[in-house]
Amino acid sequence: MVHRSALRGALCRLLLIATLAACAHDPRLEAFRHSETELAAVREHSAIECTTPGTCAQAWSQTRVFVRSHSPTPIERVTDETIETRMPHEFGIAYFWAARSTASNGTVTIRLKGMCRGMYDMNGGPGWLYRSCAAQLRDAQREFARELGGVGQGRPDERNAMPVPRAGTPDGSPPAN
Repeated sequence: MVHRSALRGALCRLLLIATLAACAHDPRLEAFRHSETELAAVREHSAIECTTPGTCAQAWSQTRVFVRSHSPTPIERVTDETIETRMPHEFGIAYFWAARSTASNGTVTIRLKGMCRGMYDMNGGPGWLYRSCAAQLRDAQREFARELGGVGQGRPDERNAMPVPRAGTPDGSPPAN
């Protein structure tokens, strides 16, 4: 009898290990994890940093235009730290908002954020519209980086950057002789 119960216990442990191993190698979950990692990397890469009030104001203004033109719902609230839109009623449609934060050294970081109804299930896993939503978010993040990438650099040779004052006078004009 003892032998049979030990065998039964070993069989249960083996089935549990096999079940866990099968879950760990589920191709759908692996694809989800990979996609989430890629989304986080694209989001981080598209963050805009600026250090001067002029370039930061320009970047925040262009961010507002980007959010307005890429969200299906109107902007609902704008503060010095956020630009927010409402969630659309439709599923599978990406909507965007932005956040602006200032580090202790004065560097301002602007991040575009997005979401899509139906992207995640109740447990935080991939929802039924995950793949199409993730593609919309990735594309928008990349476009945001392309459109605003030169803003905030503070170099006149960068696309859309505000000119840096030349040496001489505070407004950049040549010194009087």
